[in-house]
Amino acid sequence: MTVAKTKKRLLFVDDDPAMVKVVGKILNSTFGPELIEFHDAMSGEKGLRKADKLQPDIVICDIHLPGMNGFEFCQTVRQSGLSATVILMSAYDEDEDYAIQAKEMGADAFLTKPVKKGELLFVVNFILQIEHLHQTVHTKNQELTERFDSTVGLLGNIIELNQSQRRGHSERVSRISVFVGQKMNMSPDSVENLRIAARLHELGIVSLPRDETVEEALDEGSSRQVTSHPMVAEMLLKGFAGFESVSELIRHMHENVDGSGKPDGLIGNRIPLGSRILSAASFYDHYMVSHPDSSILEALKSVEQCGGTWFDENVVSLLSDYALSQDQMGDEKTVSCSVFGLKEGMVLASDIYSESGINLLRKGTVLNRDMVNNILRFNILDPVEGQIQVRE
Repeated sequence: MTVAKTKKRLLFVDDDPAMVKVVGKILNSTFGPELIEFHDAMSGEKGLRKADKLQPDIVICDIHLPGMNGFEFCQTVRQSGLSATVILMSAYDEDEDYAIQAKEMGADAFLTKPVKKGELLFVVNFILQIEHLHQTVHTKNQELTERFDSTVGLLGNIIELNQSQRRGHSERVSRISVFVGQKMNMSPDSVENLRIAARLHELGIVSLPRDETVEEALDEGSSRQVTSHPMVAEMLLKGFAGFESVSELIRHMHENVDGSGKPDGLIGNRIPLGSRILSAASFYDHYMVSHPDSSILEALKSVEQCGGTWFDENVVSLLSDYALSQDQMGDEKTVSCSVFGLKEGMVLASDIYSESGINLLRKGTVLNRDMVNNILRFNILDPVEGQIQVRE
């Protein structure tokens, strides 16, 4: 296995200068300073100070030290939160099982003194290989996450292109849902699944005929009991790895807490929490879009009237907190400008859409030079729609 060529800091703690010199020479001659950066300390106390400063990747410490012994040193390192691999070592003692004690103190490995060159190199090389594997897995996970996010973004844009009259609905529902989910102490993974479900919850509408049927599906007040678009979205998503939990949340978004909803007639807490949040958030935003002259209080009233029948009352209460907080933020001063008036450092007060419906940048984005140039280039192919709102 090829070891990653990333320099690692190794701290060697031993009160024997000869041992420090020998170990340093072995590691330097085998791995080289470009792979192992060797540091030493002559006591546990000095070792802790160096560990705090250096944040080493590997620590090798003798158990029998003056003052703080190796067990105490290891325990203190673990309590400090340092993520280093810790190796304890000691001379063989038939009356003491130091290896078991080392494990109990949180050590990752144990070496018997006098340390043999082969054993030392084997352990250090093994640690480097494990680190290389971790780095590889981390890189692959990042790549998969980026591809997954790109897929979600692509599907989101497809939905936007088919909702010219309700642009931004999915993103607004996503912000509401994340706010409520976090307030209800959902785990980070659950909140992330909820965020994605909110962005894709109307994917099923894309497959419906492009006539009044689509409009009915979008009007949750009148079509909630008859539309099947959540199940269509579930069918489209559940066959793809990573979307299993997301598809389930969307499937149950039209369940009602009193059991009168679709498709399974689930009651109360039997409905996934994410689905209950998504249900109320989507209904609220649809009301705001369908009734542009209504106030936030009127929209909230329409949701609250269905609390306990369609919607979870705890969700409704937190949705109200979100809506009212956004209403207060609405007092900030904004100005309008054309796409050619955008400058580096501006903060968007609204999303930027192209005429074809593609969401180019989100509200709250702080523009940099590359963003401005990309928007101008895109504007040539697909012009930006209307004036752009930016904060003063």
